[in-house]
Amino acid sequence: MTVYVPILTFQRIEGKLFRPMAVTISLAVVGSLVLTLTLIPVLSSFLFRRPPSERESPLLRWLRRPYLPALGWCLRRPYVPVIVTAGCFGLAMLTFTLLGKEFLPELDEGDLWVRVKFPIGISLEAARPYVHEIRERLLRFPEVRVVVSQLGAPDDGTDINGPDTAEFYVGLKPRDEWRIKDKDTLIEQMTGALDGVPGISTNFSQPIKDNVDEALAGVKGELAIKLYGPDLFVLEAKAREIAGVLAGVRGVVDLDYDHLVGQPQLQIIVDRKAAARYGILVQDIEDAIEAATRGRTVAEIFEGERRFSLAVKLAHEGDDLEALKTLTVSAPGGERIPVTQLAEFVKKEGLAQIMREGNVRRIAIKWSVRERDMGSLVAEAMQKVEARVKLPPAYQMVWSGRFEDQQRALARLYVVVPLVIFIIFVLLFGAFQSIRDALLIMVNLPFALIGGTLALYLWGTSFNISAAVGYIAVFGVSVLNGVVLVSSIRQARLDGLAMPDAIRRGCEIRFRPIIVSGIVAVIGFLPAALSHGIGSEIQQPLARVVIGGLISSTVLTLFVLPALYAMMSRRSDHSSPEATA
Repeated sequence: MTVYVPILTFQRIEGKLFRPMAVTISLAVVGSLVLTLTLIPVLSSFLFRRPPSERESPLLRWLRRPYLPALGWCLRRPYVPVIVTAGCFGLAMLTFTLLGKEFLPELDEGDLWVRVKFPIGISLEAARPYVHEIRERLLRFPEVRVVVSQLGAPDDGTDINGPDTAEFYVGLKPRDEWRIKDKDTLIEQMTGALDGVPGISTNFSQPIKDNVDEALAGVKGELAIKLYGPDLFVLEAKAREIAGVLAGVRGVVDLDYDHLVGQPQLQIIVDRKAAARYGILVQDIEDAIEAATRGRTVAEIFEGERRFSLAVKLAHEGDDLEALKTLTVSAPGGERIPVTQLAEFVKKEGLAQIMREGNVRRIAIKWSVRERDMGSLVAEAMQKVEARVKLPPAYQMVWSGRFEDQQRALARLYVVVPLVIFIIFVLLFGAFQSIRDALLIMVNLPFALIGGTLALYLWGTSFNISAAVGYIAVFGVSVLNGVVLVSSIRQARLDGLAMPDAIRRGCEIRFRPIIVSGIVAVIGFLPAALSHGIGSEIQQPLARVVIGGLISSTVLTLFVLPALYAMMSRRSDHSSPEATA
């Protein structure tokens, strides 16, 4: 049970996924312990009144036949298997550095969620034809079952999207009806089809994944860089610079950033000197412009308990700006002065939105990862961005998204796992009253690491939180195998056998339970390791690590652990007073 404590410390999404598994296994272990000490002895007294006959399956006889001679060879030359195992461990650690790194495997939800950004300042009426065209282009793919679009903010107010944002739910047909081999290829073809729509940027995700990414980082993207600072124009300039660097990193797709600047604005700047010459107040000019653009409230109308504002607006036809320039303002003498003589009309790009986090202005650069693992991509991106982009004082850069959650979860494991390993060592020492035996059992942890790491490499699977859970699970089984074998050897020694004979006797007795438990566990995890259905992505790394770790741990426990036991026993015998007398 102690080995599952690191999983119980998981938080947020990884905790939601894996904590129930750890709790279930822990409760199952407690239940089996209670039954073993209470019900099983009672049932055995009824069911096994006669001594059971000794039988062994042909498979076990076939495996046992070469095992005993090989074990004898390892005991005669203990340094050979130990050195070979050390070399395998070094190879496994080298292989681990070659593995891809990611937070969690991407689950295939079966459908797509596409976000499209139009130029800032576009109106709903202008964007609507483009939404229709995008929907038609997506429906041309035979793999697509239905496309539902939402332009702007949804009716329930859960998003603050403006008219420049459209979201599409793309329902896909069952995978066996596809003409394309995988979803990544389909997304690439869809991206190419939408490239023909001018002025848009796209982001492909999945319905649940999109919501999870936004909930984790506050940004609608798998990975993100957040820039914090006081000046929005500087933030956008630096975001544009960072996006240019990221565009050259392999694996970066759907690259975009928050466009804070770009909203078309008409600024009317009153010439105070000209207004003073005509004796016109600035407020009079502003009132006239307000009446011409949005109207001025002149009264309140009541209808029962309901109240309405009555506004008066100047009527005009044609272009709004040209009509506004024909506006006149009354001077104190009664003459009408054209507003063009009193104010300057300037078209410019202004702020479209102001994003804040922690009461500090920020902008986010977001992107997704495709055809590459997240760890190596972020490492390369960090190196290039830090080398090419220099932030002014009072500005801060934070790497966010799934990478931030991966670092947080791994940092917790780096603290908790060594602590748990130490606790396991203390428990083993308390059980055997021997540092040597406790250390020998702990050697099974590297045995499991060898197979688990090589399994990930051979299967082409990245290291992620799911794989880390697999390592934790296989550590428990490996330690249990070591306890079983060392206990058997110690019992043989208590029966009066010499050390070599005790090791052979202990290994021969425990060969069957160790082999059977390993085979059963491997067979049990094979379906999860080989499955390709929806949701299987989260199970595959865990199952593959457990399978590889069980194979290596079982084999090395039966060969290398006895060799190590023999080596350490010889040293203790040579250093004893009886041997030196």
